[in-house]
Amino acid sequence: MNNKVVFHGKGGEFFGIWIVNILLSIVTLGIYSAWAKVRTKKYFHGNLELDGDRFDYHATPKQILIGRLIASVCVLVWAVASNFMPVIASLLMLVFVGFSPLLARNNARFDARMTSYRNVRFNFNGSLKGAYWAMLGCGLFSSIPLVILLIAAGAVRDTSIVASVLFIILSFAAYIFIFANVTASITRYFANGYQYGDRQFSAEISTGFFVKTVLFAALLGIGIFIAVFGVIAIVAGMGAMVSVSSGQMDSGFGQILGAVGGMGGMACMVLLMVLVSAFIQVRARNYTFAQMKVEGEPEYGFSSTLTTGGFLSLTVTNFLAQVFSLGLARPWVMVRTSHYFADHTLVIGDLSQLKAKGELTDDGAAIADEVAAAFDIELGLG
Repeated sequence: MNNKVVFHGKGGEFFGIWIVNILLSIVTLGIYSAWAKVRTKKYFHGNLELDGDRFDYHATPKQILIGRLIASVCVLVWAVASNFMPVIASLLMLVFVGFSPLLARNNARFDARMTSYRNVRFNFNGSLKGAYWAMLGCGLFSSIPLVILLIAAGAVRDTSIVASVLFIILSFAAYIFIFANVTASITRYFANGYQYGDRQFSAEISTGFFVKTVLFAALLGIGIFIAVFGVIAIVAGMGAMVSVSSGQMDSGFGQILGAVGGMGGMACMVLLMVLVSAFIQVRARNYTFAQMKVEGEPEYGFSSTLTTGGFLSLTVTNFLAQVFSLGLARPWVMVRTSHYFADHTLVIGDLSQLKAKGELTDDGAAIADEVAAAFDIELGLG
């Protein structure tokens, strides 16, 4: 039995909440932003429905405010240090990197514990050791082949064409392996860390799937890059020939043609990066959800049906809407994004038979949640 997730939010309705949140945050010099975050979270959780029941969000503004104040102090200290004491700023950044797995783990745990469905709260019980391995240790370990390759290349110093091509191919393979292995490790950590009441989430995540996905995305990007810039080069060449034959090169036509070609090339590069990123995100989400289970009797599964074209269209139109509206389209962007993800998410199983005991958990503080948000390291399953 497939149960579709439904989102009932409306852009116009949320726009009113959003604009009031901004105005009150400005008037109160940012203090109301904690209440604004809780109102926003409650709106989006409260409009998310599964099998006739809606989710809820339980964090209090006081929790968010304390965490936000501490996060603001951290950001301020780092900003001042980066302008006046660059060495201290570099050391602080290293300290922050060292604490980032802790912050990401605590951020996931706080958000999960503040979320409930049918009066039963979620939880995240991923270990701190697992967080450090997934986010730092795995990357360092995966980089060993690349380090060995660089040392070997420096020792041999063979500048022949064959050696150079071989070095490029091996470096490309090493970077693919590093990115795929780290992505798989982080996905595995979060997919196996969530809990609904006393029922554990689990998933068998294959590193091989991510290697194939990232490799295919890289080859796809390279192929499109060559094709697009081949067309641009041909058009630019034809334009230059026309301008020379007509005697317009001296009048600035050549410079204009070059500028247009340059801007077109940059736009294609940006779009290409967005396309490759969308391809990886869509495949990763669909695969991860297909692997995830909620243990217990009966067992439940998940399904994600995102498409690269649909997600790419959503990303591009959201960006353009915010640019041309000078940010005023932000509420509609948030709502339509929630609609898109909800429409492509299914829970497999008879939810009328769902039983779970609520576990007693310490709500904790939102400090790590706010610091993680301030430095943009919020991780989890989308």
